[in-house]
Amino acid sequence: MHVCVISVLSYHCIYCVYPLSGMKITYGLNLNLPCTVDGWPQASITWILPNGVVLDKPQTIGRISFFPNGTLQLRQMATFDKGTYICKASNSFGSSALSYPVTVMVFPPRITSTMTSITRANRGSPVMLKCVATGIPKPDISWTLPGRTTLVPHSRYTVQGGIHMTEEGSLVIQNPVK
Repeated sequence: MHVCVISVLSYHCIYCVYPLSGMKITYGLNLNLPCTVDGWPQASITWILPNGVVLDKPQTIGRISFFPNGTLQLRQMATFDKGTYICKASNSFGSSALSYPVTVMVFPPRITSTMTSITRANRGSPVMLKCVATGIPKPDISWTLPGRTTLVPHSRYTVQGGIHMTEEGSLVIQNPVK
């Protein structure tokens, strides 16, 4: 009796297994874009960034990392990171691509502290006027004084009368007069 063994190798095209959908990410956060592929022979993965840069092997360039598992990570997202990121997988039997339209969300500044329209002060007693603002990215706060002088944080500038601004955005008047 003779035994005959027949081996059958199966080759198939690759395909990306992840839903196609837009990604929304808040400014300053990290974003992971997975690129999971199935196929034999094993597929090679390439990422094409919105600016046309092609990453054809796992690597890290600045805030962008292409990991061996196919995931693309973008750290500390900024508005200029918006656009379409394309994962392309290919082997000898074909190729497949997956597009990720990415939107970076920002939130406009909004002053959240409330003050009365008139603040009373006693001559010689310091007065602090608070200003709290929210937004993404974090808003810069400045104060414009009568006479059009503008104060910004970290300016180390003090106006006559001991007027200055704190790092948190409050205006301090050391010696109010009128």
